[in-house]
Amino acid sequence: MAKSPEEEHPVKTFGWAARDPSGHLSPFIFSRRVTGEEDVRFKVLYCGICHSDLHSIKNEWGSSNYPMVPGHEIVGEVTEVGSKVEKVKVGDKVGVGCMVGACHSCDS
Repeated sequence: MAKSPEEEHPVKTFGWAARDPSGHLSPFIFSRRVTGEEDVRFKVLYCGICHSDLHSIKNEWGSSNYPMVPGHEIVGEVTEVGSKVEKVKVGDKVGVGCMVGACHSCDS
């Protein structure tokens, strides 16, 4: 039997979201999945908004889905790590760039 959305994504999270192409961001509560064994959860301390985010917020490329929480250049503090994580620990400062989770098995 399939899990309900609340079971799959039980962790309540806060962000600033675009809800339409107006370019305005507003407070937004959404849900995330629990931290997996290879995941790192962190509190966002700083987040950059780049030109790609601005194009996406305003749907200038015609492929945006709303609501959208923009920002992919992030600095934060680790709050939880999965059981298989070895490189960082709770309390460490971390950064996330625009390229994350690539499979490294194809040219893209």
